[in-house]
Amino acid sequence: MNLGSADFFEPDEGRNAEKAREILLLNDWVTPHENFLPVLDKPMLFYWPVALSYKIFGVTEWSARLSSAVFALGCLFLVYRFAHRWWGPWEALWSALVLLTSVEFFILARIVRSDMALTFCLTLALCSFYSAIHAENEKAKKLYCLLMYGALGTGTLVKGLIGFIIPGMVFFVYLLLTQKWSSVRRLYLFPGALLFFVIVAPWYFWVDARNPGYLYYYFWGDHVARYLSDEFDRTERWYYFFAVVAAGFSPWSLFLPLVVKDSWKKFNDKKLFLILWAVLPFLFFSASNSKLAHYVLPIYPALALLAGQTIAGLFNRSDSKERWLLYLSWIFSAGFVFYLLIGGVWQHLLPTEIQATVIDGLVFIGLSFAVMVLVFGGYTYANLRGYWRGQIVSYLCTSAGIAVFFMLVGQLMVTASVGRSAKALAQRAAPFMTPDRQTAIYDTYVPGLIFYLRLDRPMWIVASSGKTTLMGSPYVSTHRPNPASGHGKILFNFAEFSDAWKKNTHPLLVFAKAKTLLRLESQLAEGTKKLAGVDEYVLVRRVNDQQPADGRRSVTP
Repeated sequence: MNLGSADFFEPDEGRNAEKAREILLLNDWVTPHENFLPVLDKPMLFYWPVALSYKIFGVTEWSARLSSAVFALGCLFLVYRFAHRWWGPWEALWSALVLLTSVEFFILARIVRSDMALTFCLTLALCSFYSAIHAENEKAKKLYCLLMYGALGTGTLVKGLIGFIIPGMVFFVYLLLTQKWSSVRRLYLFPGALLFFVIVAPWYFWVDARNPGYLYYYFWGDHVARYLSDEFDRTERWYYFFAVVAAGFSPWSLFLPLVVKDSWKKFNDKKLFLILWAVLPFLFFSASNSKLAHYVLPIYPALALLAGQTIAGLFNRSDSKERWLLYLSWIFSAGFVFYLLIGGVWQHLLPTEIQATVIDGLVFIGLSFAVMVLVFGGYTYANLRGYWRGQIVSYLCTSAGIAVFFMLVGQLMVTASVGRSAKALAQRAAPFMTPDRQTAIYDTYVPGLIFYLRLDRPMWIVASSGKTTLMGSPYVSTHRPNPASGHGKILFNFAEFSDAWKKNTHPLLVFAKAKTLLRLESQLAEGTKKLAGVDEYVLVRRVNDQQPADGRRSVTP
């Protein structure tokens, strides 16, 4: 799966990977820690499988990303099974292909984030609900209800209240519109609620006992306040998620107008459910003052199911004049690769952020484009000549051509990660990391540094007292939690750090941005010596510290 080829993208991957690593370092499976501080902005469950993966396979990028890939495979299985049961095998195959080859789904399946785990839980809960409502066999209904309530509880442990708010909205509106309230009595509400609380309550109460005030902060500050306010600087226009879906669901987003038309003409109970699954979370997140692109990932399985059923329907009608619309996904894929190829020659056509990535991968881009033209061009020519019009050939050619496109996307992620990762900085700094040296980071924070340096003690965080987030965490800024047992002070304001710098008898190493060095030296009233640097970040020490002649600890991240 090539999961380990790309370095961790900052800041999220480095942060999440380090929290899982510190589970093993501290042997604490209750409170998530980062830099040996409790960081309680997200529940704990997502970090457990990552930590278990570390324990089995070692601490690497591959093992950190494995759980996201497994949850993505779970989503594909659920989508395939839902479509196969309610429609047929071809609808199932197309739905799974559409989901797998949606850009945002593909990318988030290869990143250390909790979004894919949440999407799996929500997909399981929603599919199980629909199957339970329509189950005729009581034993099957019990199984679906068990899966549904278990998924709701697990989703709540993955990312909080959203784990049951989103499916709950869909359940409620679907029952309201279909007038199936009588079915609720047969969904084992009391035992289901009991199962939900058995899954959710132990961790929430346990972590609150260890970190008093957590429940109030988490359910009010991190849910209600975040949804209603823009204090986290995530405000976007009302149409933000339209753009996200257009890009994230590509190349199949070009096919969505036909999906809408088909759903309108052939409206039924299943399509109502899937439309509610796609639309209600979209509207819910659009109404929020806090918006991020990955929030709408849970609607992609529903969109894939609708698109898969529509595509299969084109082949069920031998005289369908709309089958050519399937070419849109090919045109987008090949067109985007061609754009990158042209941009490699005339770089001004590309955004500055991706110019270096495209130039480095230009040969691979050219080969990818040639293969895609060969596959898609050959299929189109055969179609025009009256051949290869069956669904099997169309499916295989679409899969092959788009697979090449996503191989390219994966390779571009590898190249792009080099400029978005802390790995190079950690590699440059590693030779200076010795047991007697305390490390600090001044007026900035790079989560992946701690992971790649494999530090077994905290890095001092130096920041102004008025920051609304520390280490990227509102919880740390608000609560200033105590470090894990056995570790001293970690959070310093500028005055405290200046005092510690003067009093510290052991050598200090400081990471900072190059543009802040003059301010740092002014506050310390002392010069510094640069030891290493990558891009805007440098590692410095005080001028009169002596570099040991031997005893360097060489670390290979």
